[in-house]
Amino acid sequence: MGRRVATAAVLAPLVLAAIAAGGVAVYAALLAVAIAASFELSRALALPRGAALGAALAPLALSVPFGPEGVLGGVLLGVPWALLWLGVLPRLRNERALLGMLLVPVWVGAPLAFVALISGLEHGRAMLLLTVVGPWVSDAGAYFCGLAFGRRRIFPVLSPAKTLEGSLGGLLATTVAGGAAGYLLPGLSPSRGLVLGAAISLASQAGDLFESALKRILGLKDLGSLLPGHGGILDRIDSLLFAAPAVYYLLLLA
Repeated sequence: MGRRVATAAVLAPLVLAAIAAGGVAVYAALLAVAIAASFELSRALALPRGAALGAALAPLALSVPFGPEGVLGGVLLGVPWALLWLGVLPRLRNERALLGMLLVPVWVGAPLAFVALISGLEHGRAMLLLTVVGPWVSDAGAYFCGLAFGRRRIFPVLSPAKTLEGSLGGLLATTVAGGAAGYLLPGLSPSRGLVLGAAISLASQAGDLFESALKRILGLKDLGSLLPGHGGILDRIDSLLFAAPAVYYLLLLA
């Protein structure tokens, strides 16, 4: 726990500083995350680094000039790019490699591109702050409520530590935090904050379960070891990868 807290104490100010700076700082941070995440998946699935990196960066790069259409275009380009590498390296033609080549652009590249798109919206810094901090609140609420009240396990195979009480605690904490943010952040009303908070928690918990299922399929405890106490970068951003697309489209609808 000590290493986990120490790592968070170093990373959190850096993340918040990038959000506050906006613009180039956000894209630089996303570029670093995309590179680290693609390398983690390449190691976990024994994929060529070049294939994984190109597939991860394509949606992020195309989102800058083309918006959400660029994200889709990046996925459509990233998958063939990765499969081309697999064709060049026949020894990697197996189900695990194909899974990896789909995961990199769809699970890593596209969601990170939506983080960039959120930062470019009106009041983008405030919306990005909510998108990034919301999963932290959900995780903390789920952890402490699960610790105090957790009785009923909801996914004993995928994630034995997750309980219904913890899940509801995370949902409640993030919904309340979103409503409170509506009084503090520009461009956000309390009612809108409540909806976004609830959506962030639900998406975050789905993202966490998705990664748990993936690690179980691969027989891995963590997808990496970059962050002491947390595992890899993907172990830290799994919730964000599901929350960012949900927030982006909810903001467009509101």
